[in-house]
Amino acid sequence: MYKIRAMRIRINNIECRFSQGRYEIVKWQPNCYYGKQEEYINDGWSLAGGFFRNVCNNTSIQASIFDKPETCYTVATLHYDADEGCCDMKTVGPRLLDLDKPERADFFAVYEYAEDRIKAEELARTEEPEF
Repeated sequence: MYKIRAMRIRINNIECRFSQGRYEIVKWQPNCYYGKQEEYINDGWSLAGGFFRNVCNNTSIQASIFDKPETCYTVATLHYDADEGCCDMKTVGPRLLDLDKPERADFFAVYEYAEDRIKAEELARTEEPEF
């Protein structure tokens, strides 16, 4: 059985990856929570069950948010259309439009590489002999 590889194509802060059962293009940015768990504890937040909780305003934050220097959000998802032999792209709101000029150039370069890679993976998957 053909297994999808963990594809990761990154140029600067734009990356295409296979995550949660789909291809997505994400934008990476500095994580404003990184290393600040002590500040939250000092402000009255408490750790319980993998979450920091603030009972005053009924808010919670997953504890792992403090561990990584970068965080990302999805700009677009890609889905291979076998009938057309190419990927369909679905953007998330205006996030693609919100990228600055260099980020857009990186986005389309990553998209071009990802399109070729996804086509090759789909071709390999569909040409695999069945037993």
